[in-house]
Amino acid sequence: MRGPEFLPPGDYSTPAIYEGEVVQVGSGWDGVDAPNAYLWVRLPDRTERRLAVSACVRKPLPPTVRTVIAPP
Repeated sequence: MRGPEFLPPGDYSTPAIYEGEVVQVGSGWDGVDAPNAYLWVRLPDRTERRLAVSACVRKPLPPTVRTVIAPP
């Protein structure tokens, strides 16, 4: 996933752009806080950041990471 860092309401600084693996959906209940939805992403250095869901772009996994499960 690639996108801008989630900034709390009222913070008007320029968010940093990060790319990493989604580890948890952090917020975004419909009708409650959906406009402020974010998810946790683990970066290559193993730290985690919150990204704003509304501006994220899904990045495909490289072929070496994909897992194919063969039928029994």
